[in-house]
Order: sequence, then C-alpha cells, then structure tokens
Amino acid sequence: MNPIFNNLTQEILENIEDQLANNEVSTNEELWDFFVEELEMTAEQADAAVALRPKYLGQIFLTGHSPLFQDETVSFDPNDKTFKSDNLLFPKQ
Repeated sequence: MNPIFNNLTQEILENIEDQLANNEVSTNEELWDFFVEELEMTAEQADAAVALRPKYLGQIFLTGHSPLFQDETVSFDPNDKTFKSDNLLFPKQ
C-alpha cells in the first residue's frame, strides 16, 4: 500500500476505491473535495487518490490488488478473460 494511505481505515479505503472505479460523473476537483470534506483525508492524500483515477477508470482490478493497495497490481485481461499481473499486461519498455 502507498504509505500515504496507511492511517486510513479499511472502510475509507473501500470508499475511495469505489469512488475511483465507479464515479464517472464527478470532476477530479469534485472528487478531491469529497475526499477531503467527507472522508477527512489530507490534501496530500486526496491528491494521491485522484492521481490514481485514470487507472481505475481504464482497468478492472482484482480485489485487494489495485493501485490503492499494491505497487504491483493485478487487473483483468479481456483477451484471456483472466486476472494477470500488470507487469505481464503492460510490460515496461
């Protein structure tokens, strides 16, 4: 897990992940405001969470293996219809 999120409860982490993966309506600014005002995150934590948003909107992650929780993520590969390490799906060039 990104150390910036270490002090957050499991409930807050799940709420963040839900917002990042499913909230396609709010702007980044609105999402940032929600994190700070409703989830009582710091500005630095909100910045880090919003920065993860493009990954969540573009991929489906295995529970507990998303960028919020892991450095090495595991997401769904639509070609094989299985979950794979993103190192295999998106090799570094």
